[in-house]
Amino acid sequence: MNASPKPALSLTARTKRIAFVLWLTLFLNWLVSLLKITLGLWTHCMVITADGVHSLADGASNIVGLIAIYFSGRPADDSHPYGHRKYETFGALLIAVFLIAVAGGILREALQGFIRPRTPEVNGLSFGLMGFTLLVNLFVVFYERKKARLLQSEFLLSDSQHTLTDIFVTISVFAALFGIYYKVPYVDSVFSGGIAGFIILTAVRIMKRTSDVLCDRAVLDTDNIEKIVRTVAGVRACHEIRTRGSRDNIHIDLHVLVDSDMTVADSHSLANRVERDIRKEIQGVIDVVVHIEPISHEHRELEEGA
Repeated sequence: MNASPKPALSLTARTKRIAFVLWLTLFLNWLVSLLKITLGLWTHCMVITADGVHSLADGASNIVGLIAIYFSGRPADDSHPYGHRKYETFGALLIAVFLIAVAGGILREALQGFIRPRTPEVNGLSFGLMGFTLLVNLFVVFYERKKARLLQSEFLLSDSQHTLTDIFVTISVFAALFGIYYKVPYVDSVFSGGIAGFIILTAVRIMKRTSDVLCDRAVLDTDNIEKIVRTVAGVRACHEIRTRGSRDNIHIDLHVLVDSDMTVADSHSLANRVERDIRKEIQGVIDVVVHIEPISHEHRELEEGA
């Protein structure tokens, strides 16, 4: 026997859960940031200090997320009849901006390493702290991805990708520390430059996904929607199907053709059935606008000829 599906979370409950995830990751980001900046300044190791500043930027992105989630969690109103969910998408876009800014800082540090090589102090505490940072980042990635799927949050998914880049940054810092320890020239700059490129690539991917939502790119295959609609009794045809939004916040509008002698009451009932079936078959649909049209003589002849 199949288990019954869990009821969908209310907008307020979803917002609170996302906010809890962000507060937890904010605490973890700023904890490791404080430790890395302190150790980096104490040992004169700029690669650790720079990574600490990187973690500080991660915390700033969490604050952006909290602000975005606060606004996106508001219900629809007269000034925002489609709701406020795009604030969350816009927050994800700002994360991409943070990523590019951080990548620029890493590239600058890498170039400085080529121009003015440094020989900082490296000890067991340096490796231990970076190991702790790696464990924290791994926890945040898996935790945020799990919650992103559960809560269907675009922002949490983007932030988990952000944290995934932190793992590679941490690995590059490990490599730099080993290079410093064994007196390998320029190894920190080489690895830092490669990681900066990876971060920029991740930012571009986030920008692509968020721009699709902000620019109202089609979300669903219209053929699938038409197939669902045509199974509703009384529907003769449908066209002008449009979709927009994100995968967990889909808006659909379409035109349905019916017999010209159908009453207004029957047309209204048919529109409700169309909306019900679309919501039932396609997950993430929150709004369906059905425009009823009488079937034209030309369209009827075309349909009968087929």
